[in-house]
Amino acid sequence: MLREEEYQFWYCGLGSVGVVIRNRLKAALGSFEAVYGASREEVERCLNPFHEKNTVARVWRELEKSRKEEEIRRGFAHMKELGICLVTADESRFPEGLRTLPDCPVGLFVKGRLPSGGVPAAAVVGSRECSYYGRNTARAVGRALAEAGVQVISGLARGIDAAGHEGALKAGGKTFGILGCGPDVVYPRENRILYERVAEAGGLISEYPPGAGPAAWHFPARNRLISGFSDCVAVVEAGMKSGSLITASLALEQGKDIWAAPGRVGDFLSRGTNRLIRDGAMPLTEPEDILGSWNFVKKELRIYEKTRLSLDKNAEKVYSYLDSDPKSGEQIRMESGLESEIVAAALVRLELEGLADQPFRHYYAAKRDKGEQYGEVSGYCGVPCKGEDHQKISGAEL
Repeated sequence: MLREEEYQFWYCGLGSVGVVIRNRLKAALGSFEAVYGASREEVERCLNPFHEKNTVARVWRELEKSRKEEEIRRGFAHMKELGICLVTADESRFPEGLRTLPDCPVGLFVKGRLPSGGVPAAAVVGSRECSYYGRNTARAVGRALAEAGVQVISGLARGIDAAGHEGALKAGGKTFGILGCGPDVVYPRENRILYERVAEAGGLISEYPPGAGPAAWHFPARNRLISGFSDCVAVVEAGMKSGSLITASLALEQGKDIWAAPGRVGDFLSRGTNRLIRDGAMPLTEPEDILGSWNFVKKELRIYEKTRLSLDKNAEKVYSYLDSDPKSGEQIRMESGLESEIVAAALVRLELEGLADQPFRHYYAAKRDKGEQYGEVSGYCGVPCKGEDHQKISGAEL
């Protein structure tokens, strides 16, 4: 005979049976143990009024096939060894934002911890195949939200999701990854370091048990959890068929605010976000847009030293041609009209001073905080010196 927590582990990990059906069986029979021991007649009596006979027969086969006590005990023990805990919907610590979902998870497998219920949370989502501009924008949004004490929620996918987590981590904030696989499975593989850092700074959360692989149908389902954990959703870049638009749609159904970062007309990765704005989403022009909507900004204001750095005319001219999208050195030369040697020297100087970045070999972009940290550049003038020497003022209120 199994222990109660082992019955919970068995039922919450029974991914071959849909969440709605599992919730219905649990509600009708009263406990996980009762479902485990239910006869075929009891299962049919619970489900026949709502589901076709073929579906009911399949559910019974899956239940019967999964009743292997030794395997369940081993799986539960392995979960504990991995440092993963199970939080069922019966527990008081289960997130309130998920309880109202029509397909509320039976339970959550958690590596780390759950988001705090009394603290604002925002989702930062977008395309996996994002642009340099989109990645920088998502990173800046994640960082500003975390600096303000907002919990950052995302899906730990490559691209915009990863950048949102990275921004929150850079600020030393709390961020949580909602996974489409087991919480012990690193997907995609290149996110291993990020996976470990998110688990330490916040938590990795899944409705799928340890060892569950990243099946394609898991990801649309996990999007409802991303929106359910969040008070609002920020979509940074998205094509017309992006999964982040599913998250935004679910959040709208849940009564959450939707923010979308505007993009250039015609850009593939901006079609989804521009369409969201057209349909009523709020334009996300800077992270403070979200914070201001909550009537507070706890972001630390930075006051930089008055020491100023003077750039020569050539460096300033090259700087003025840099944009958020990377440009080749040759393109900058053609636009500025300067000699190749002069452009190369200016770009080296701008990189050393932290005003420019080289995301790809021989391609250059202005850092996102160009106007925030270093001041605008127009004509021959001095710009504030880069560096970490500044005072911090916490808790500034709007």
